[in-house]
Amino acid sequence: MLLQLDRSQADVKWVQPEQWHITMQFFDAVNLDELRDRFAKIEAAQTIGALGPRVTQFGDRHLVVPVQGLSRLAENVRQSTGRLAPKQQLPFVGHITLGRTKSDFVPNLAGATVQGNFRVERLMLMESVIGSTGATHTLVDSTSLIPLDVSAHSNDI
Repeated sequence: MLLQLDRSQADVKWVQPEQWHITMQFFDAVNLDELRDRFAKIEAAQTIGALGPRVTQFGDRHLVVPVQGLSRLAENVRQSTGRLAPKQQLPFVGHITLGRTKSDFVPNLAGATVQGNFRVERLMLMESVIGSTGATHTLVDSTSLIPLDVSAHSNDI
């Protein structure tokens, strides 16, 4: 579904699909071993994320697809990682960043309808490194979430 969006507009710095993700918690400079240890102890249930309803701009520069239904999971991550999180953390706003723009620019894709549900079965601990081509996210660790009753949910994506 997201892959079918027209991401050809030249004035947008597009995030490559393999780099798409939903951030539950940012960490500044942190002891990676301690974070990995706390991450391994997270016990949380699978959940259903809902995309949409439209591509929107987040802040001045981010072109995103909103994602609903992950607040409880994000809170679990924040509680589990405790004092390792920045003291001045922003509230959780679920989204997938599709691209970045100049602050005074509205992309053609803004307002496009995007809807669907997906099951979140794993948490991944990622490391972000900012380079000349933007951020690159690499997997540090991952953990399975406690299974849902699958008969009550659909998997549209």
